[in-house]
Amino acid sequence: MNNKTKTIFRRALSLALALCCFCSVFIFSSCSVLEKPASLTINGTKIGNDVFTYFLDCAVTEMGVQTPYESLVNKATALAGTYYKTNSLAHTYNISLTTAQKAAVSEKVNAYWGIYGNYYTNIGVTKETLTKVFTADSYRDALLLHYYGEGGIEEIPVSRLYANFKSNYIVFQAITGYFTEIDTAGNTIRLNKNDTETLVLKFQNMSAMVNAGEQTMEEAADYLTESGYPGSVQTVVLHKDDTSSYPEGFFTKVQSIDTRYAAIIASNDYIFLVLKGDADVNSSFFTDKKTDIIKALVGDSIDTTIENAYQLETKISHSTAKGYYTLIKDTKGA
Repeated sequence: MNNKTKTIFRRALSLALALCCFCSVFIFSSCSVLEKPASLTINGTKIGNDVFTYFLDCAVTEMGVQTPYESLVNKATALAGTYYKTNSLAHTYNISLTTAQKAAVSEKVNAYWGIYGNYYTNIGVTKETLTKVFTADSYRDALLLHYYGEGGIEEIPVSRLYANFKSNYIVFQAITGYFTEIDTAGNTIRLNKNDTETLVLKFQNMSAMVNAGEQTMEEAADYLTESGYPGSVQTVVLHKDDTSSYPEGFFTKVQSIDTRYAAIIASNDYIFLVLKGDADVNSSFFTDKKTDIIKALVGDSIDTTIENAYQLETKISHSTAKGYYTLIKDTKGA
């Protein structure tokens, strides 16, 4: 090989090596080369542009698309700041989600994606983005239990939780009868007078038999079905603020019934046979509501704890953020 050929070969080899290095940058470091700079950095940590965009969209939805850009970015930054603090605090306490909590996150992600998937795709938000955000929401609940649940830093006594349960929940079994029916044309019509009186009489008989110990609620429901009326028994744990499931005043009426006594409660459209239960401190009914009760009692406190956990230093790349702001506005058709 002569000198000229050697020189050409060396140059070709150098070019090939340079191309290999260039390609490796794209393969292994594509985020740093191709991706836009982070819209938001918190305490030196880059917040993913997809996450920032999600919170910016939340700000636009809450404050309105005509709100000035600066106000929207400030709101998005605050939301992202809470997201950062929640994740950081959960990491500090080595908190992980239960299988049930993870399943709930996945279910929520799929529900949101089923409704808003096309819109989110257009603004650069993915299912993975939603998973990150909703996982942080679940960490908030996990932190609540870490602080105030059993064995927590500021554990709430069971006696206080149970007192709240007794004041705000009722446990009962119910059989529901209807003073209406569907006619052949598919219209809802009221029962005639004779059928109404017959139904009321059946419920009175059922009540008497249950209180006499001659029927269980399940057997009473079977009796109603065999009489030609729809009948099934449900076990219910009802909060006093739930006014959508039963007629007005229902909670108070059931609360006044003696424990393990079957009573009739009637409204304009329904008649109920209600057997009031007695959920003691060891019952699953109480145990299943503990988290909700803790949220009701000290939910605001954990939010304060999260907000005060860290001092934040934020940095906005407005050149990037404005691009996502414009994308959201265009996608919304504003």
